[in-house]
This record gives sequence, structure tokens and C-alpha cells, in this order.
Amino acid sequence: MKKFDKEKAMNFIKKNKIPLLIILVVIIALIVGLIVSFNMGGKSDGITKNEEEGMSANTSEGIVSEATYEGLQFSNISLISENGYSTFSADVTNTTTADSNISDVNIVLKDKNGNEIITLRGNIGTPLKPNETRTITAVTKGKFNNATTKEIIAYESVAQ
Repeated sequence: MKKFDKEKAMNFIKKNKIPLLIILVVIIALIVGLIVSFNMGGKSDGITKNEEEGMSANTSEGIVSEATYEGLQFSNISLISENGYSTFSADVTNTTTADSNISDVNIVLKDKNGNEIITLRGNIGTPLKPNETRTITAVTKGKFNNATTKEIIAYESVAQ
């Protein structure tokens, strides 16, 4: 068995200092790049990190765009699916000069052909005063990424 020659090793390092330094920098850069790519939540195979974890947001313009119903302005709208449930959320503002007595609305989600997928109940609660804003949420089981439009209409009890 050969004995390690410290002097030869030091001479080799001194002679090849720059190529060895370049190799070391490249290895460190590769390691850092791999760590960052796994932790950034970026796309891999067309799936976002959040989707891999079971969370997705429906960003269809017909879903997230503002809507008005009977003097109520619905804004900051989102439709988030996570762990088998979907949450519709919106800020509701009374744009009239009188109290709004609308306590509930139906939020109808539709597919690209205009077919109803599901109707959610948006509970506004107590009367909204003029210019008052309140956030509403409606949660239901299922994932509605195929919804492309919404319609806000008068509340009617719907069996689900």
C-alpha cells in the first residue's frame, strides 16, 4: 500500500491552483442551484409546487373579475382549491346611499359552455351601510378549476 505523500499533494495543488478553484466554484454553484430550484416552488413538469401540494387558484378572468348585483360591488374575488375543498372569497361593498338588506346571494359557477357547475351561497349577513365593505366566503367540497365564469344572483335555497 502506498503511503500518502503530503509534499507531492501540496506541489500538485500549487501547480493546479486555478483549475482546482474553478472546479470547486462550479461544484458549489451546482449544489446551490439544485437547492434553490427545489425550494423555490417553481414549475416542474408543468405543475406548480402549490398544485403538487394540493392547492390551486382559479384565475379565469370570468371568475376573478369584479361584479355588481343590486348595488353591491363584488371585488378582490378568488377561488382557491385545497385538500379537496374550494373557497370562494370576495369583498362586498354597498355602493348605494341606503342600507342594503341583501343578506345572501347565490354565486353560480359555470363552465366554458355556460353550464352551471355549482351554486354557492354567499352570506353577507347584517345589512351593509352605504360604502361599507365586508368579506364573504363560501366553502364547498370539490375542485372547480374548470369554472370560467360566475354569476351573482338572488339567493334561493339550493339543495347540495
